[in-house]
Amino acid sequence: MRKIMRNVAKSLNIGIDKILPDAFVLAIALALIALVAGLVMTDNGPLQMMVYFGEGFWNFLTFSMQMTMIVATGYMLASAPAIKRGLKRICGVPKTPIQGAVFVALVAAGLGFFNWGLGLVAGAFVARNVATNLKKVDFKMLVAVAYIGGSATGTIGLSGSEFLLVNTEGWFMQDIIGLIPLSETVFSSFGIVTAIVSFVIVVPLFSWLMHPTDEDTQPLPEEIRKAFEEQEKIELEAIQQRKPWKEMTFAEKADNNPVIVYLLCAVLAIYLIDYFAKNGFNLTINITNIMILTIAMALHGTPSNVIVAAQEGVRSAFGVALQFPIYGGIQGMMASSGMVALIAAFFVNISTAATFPFITYIYGAILNIFIPSSGGIFMVTGPSLAEAATSLSVDHAKWIFAFTYGEGISNIIQPFWAIPLLGLCKLKMKDIMGYSIVYFLAISVACLVIWGIMW
Repeated sequence: MRKIMRNVAKSLNIGIDKILPDAFVLAIALALIALVAGLVMTDNGPLQMMVYFGEGFWNFLTFSMQMTMIVATGYMLASAPAIKRGLKRICGVPKTPIQGAVFVALVAAGLGFFNWGLGLVAGAFVARNVATNLKKVDFKMLVAVAYIGGSATGTIGLSGSEFLLVNTEGWFMQDIIGLIPLSETVFSSFGIVTAIVSFVIVVPLFSWLMHPTDEDTQPLPEEIRKAFEEQEKIELEAIQQRKPWKEMTFAEKADNNPVIVYLLCAVLAIYLIDYFAKNGFNLTINITNIMILTIAMALHGTPSNVIVAAQEGVRSAFGVALQFPIYGGIQGMMASSGMVALIAAFFVNISTAATFPFITYIYGAILNIFIPSSGGIFMVTGPSLAEAATSLSVDHAKWIFAFTYGEGISNIIQPFWAIPLLGLCKLKMKDIMGYSIVYFLAISVACLVIWGIMW
């Protein structure tokens, strides 16, 4: 069995990153497809469809900023010196290559469940440190399971965009669906069982099945090891070259005085304590971002350190800021032209109340392969799915949960969100794609079986 799984993973290394263009190009292509579809499916003319696109362009401005902050603050937290030191210490736990793969899978999943930006960046650091500690290890597998931690576990955990969005006052479909608390999604019985089986059992199990034999396991490539060492050397030199306090100007002392940052953190911490005292553990997108940002700033300490970390974090989130206005325009075309109602009718015709959540899982997964958006496709297709679910009397929490899982799990084989992680690990998507496809299929089967039993 293990030999078969190893051969399958190896043969699936097909380099999808060479087939698909950039996600920005795909977003534009989708906008053009939506425009043409509006012309074909409705009575609207070209000018009217373009007007709908322009009117919807900034519909998701607030959500775009919220998602940008989730990525940026996750990076800031993962790159804090205390977090990096802590990760380095615990990475000495695994003593064998297979232990290393399982360890990275569990740690990355735990971090990703808390915040997917943290899972992506910290997962990369964990994979690097484990690979450096072990003499021989399948580094590509370590990076693959680290990517699962941020891209998949993260999007269905406490920072999952859809789960937080539908629990945030004033979200764009609240008048149709209402508010859905995390107790009905992430912390529901089926949510907990799905997460545990998928990421605590299936991923480690398949890591064990697919890991090469000791004879076939290669040491960490020398060029990658040297790149890691050079990066650490540069970071150390930057710290050593910092001026002594007495030699700093007034401006430099202000930029390196942690008191200013700690005062801001204290204000935010008091606000969070007051919020949780009044509302319980009711996480929304805004509260999650404030919480992660506060912790990250406190750990970085000085304003200059916070600024450097924020610059790198925002750079990692550029795709969200660039693409979400396009998704807003697409949603504007679909809603205003009447296509939403037509798509809803299609889903009603091919679904039953029992099959609808399963169809939305597959639908979300397929869409996400072409439109990696972290909630963008939900904004575009959510209204039509909500209308279909209402017509079929489907529990909104269940189809949103299934759709989010479809989007999140398919991230495993979507190169877009891997960009920061792969950059830190000095690999390309083609290096981990074989493993990623197997993990995606295994988790998908596990999810569908669980829901078939529990729903």
